[in-house]
Amino acid sequence: MKSLSAPPYAQNQKGFTLVELLVATVLLSLVMSSVYSLTHSSLRTWRGVEGGVEMHFDARSFFTLFSHEYNCIVGRAEHLFEGDNKSITMFVIAQPLDLDEGEGSRLMRVIYSWNRNKRSIEREEALVTSALPKRLPEKESLDRSKIKVKRRYKTTVAENVSRFEITYIWVPLPAEMTRDTPPEPEPPIYKKESRERWGLPQGIRLEVEMKDPDIKGKNYNFDTIMPMRAQSFRQKREQLEEMLSGK
Repeated sequence: MKSLSAPPYAQNQKGFTLVELLVATVLLSLVMSSVYSLTHSSLRTWRGVEGGVEMHFDARSFFTLFSHEYNCIVGRAEHLFEGDNKSITMFVIAQPLDLDEGEGSRLMRVIYSWNRNKRSIEREEALVTSALPKRLPEKESLDRSKIKVKRRYKTTVAENVSRFEITYIWVPLPAEMTRDTPPEPEPPIYKKESRERWGLPQGIRLEVEMKDPDIKGKNYNFDTIMPMRAQSFRQKREQLEEMLSGK
């Protein structure tokens, strides 16, 4: 009786051993782990770059808007200019952000302020419909209720703001001026407020710190100094210090 045997082609075929399968599995796991780490690192880097670009874009948009209106301050309202280190009030002639007003510049009261709770910089505009009060003698108080406004419009111009600081810069006149020699520049005076009747400073400094919402502990700092283009009355240091001291 003939014995049964496997065909020749079946005898030459060999399978993978258990050791070979384990080695292949380990190698595949290492490759997949490397690919995952590289992909995760790339995504994290891309998110960081994207967040930084977005923060810079928001800061630039805010500075551009503020600079435009700051340069459109009404000179005859210089005695109404006031602010502290977190807010500023200006009377400007500029295009309203309220689109319902249509195109064209308007006389507006514009207020920029930092909302600590919302961590945002907010802007409020209101159309001025009455004549602006004139500068009164020092002993007489200004009645701001006479300034009639309408159509208040409030909007957020910067988000994720963890710090906002305004500094007012005053540049005194040189102590001595002669025709033959140029005057020595006077060191500027920095104040955290600008009161009513003080007039317009020679410049302001804005400092903004923005917190990245996607990366914990990542902050971006921006600051700029803007000179005053409207006519501002300069005084000598002694007069300026007396005025700024509130005496």
